[in-house]
Amino acid sequence: MSWAGKKSLKDYFRSLFPQREQAPSSFRPAPKVQPLSEDVQQKVALALDAWVQAKGYRLPHRTMAETAENIGLPYPILYRYFLAQGDDLRAFRTRLRLKDAMEQMKAEPDTSISTISRRVGINDRSNFAHSFKQFTGVTPDEWRKK
Repeated sequence: MSWAGKKSLKDYFRSLFPQREQAPSSFRPAPKVQPLSEDVQQKVALALDAWVQAKGYRLPHRTMAETAENIGLPYPILYRYFLAQGDDLRAFRTRLRLKDAMEQMKAEPDTSISTISRRVGINDRSNFAHSFKQFTGVTPDEWRKK
């Protein structure tokens, strides 16, 4: 196919790469999931609370399946719980880690940010700084100075 006969470069590229008939899988709606009963939601909330109190969120590199096993819940139940909450485990765990780091930074102002980030389960300092800034609007160093 050549450029000849095409009105514009845009038309030429459209002829090379025709649009797909079906939307890519990332744009398909999520499958419908049965909601959990209130009793099950309460049990999951209690198990998550115990996990938070035990600081289980500090364990690095945990998948939802590993976390569910650590909490003592079946993976599908934990998945459906977070889906019903409009949240996800990764964001929940990151918020817990960052709040924990903020508490440690207040309590131990002389401890390095890298040490604190490793304690809370975020081993990469740049990842920690990026997440911290998204969460608070400032870098860990700026936050600590305030």
